[in-house]
Amino acid sequence: MIAGKHKTQAEEQWHHDVADICGCICCLLDGRPRDYTLPAHVSIHHCDGRTKAHAHYYVLPLCAGHHQQGHGPVPDMLAVHGVKARFIAEYGREIELVDACAQLVRAANRVVPGGVEALLSKWYASQQYQEAKAS
Repeated sequence: MIAGKHKTQAEEQWHHDVADICGCICCLLDGRPRDYTLPAHVSIHHCDGRTKAHAHYYVLPLCAGHHQQGHGPVPDMLAVHGVKARFIAEYGREIELVDACAQLVRAANRVVPGGVEALLSKWYASQQYQEAKAS
């Protein structure tokens, strides 16, 4: 097991909901939505490590190919653990992808935990967000 803080029940539920509802968020953006007749085959990518207070809320559901370079069913998939600058250029910042996931979870009438809402509030208040919104 990879070291890190243990997940709370709310964090565990967030991981389940975001994987179940979104599938791989990058595949969805690529026009390959999740097949809801099958279980979601994604791993949970921790965007900012596993030990910080927000670690288990700042996550993305990613398939093997979008998580680790050289894996997955489609050749040359951009992976977050590959050339990160290319990944961000294609899909956006990780916080923007978390925001997209939260919107999908809300649309499915599931609860977005306070920890995720707090992360997104900080993002919306940031200068980076204001500059991105203005451009």
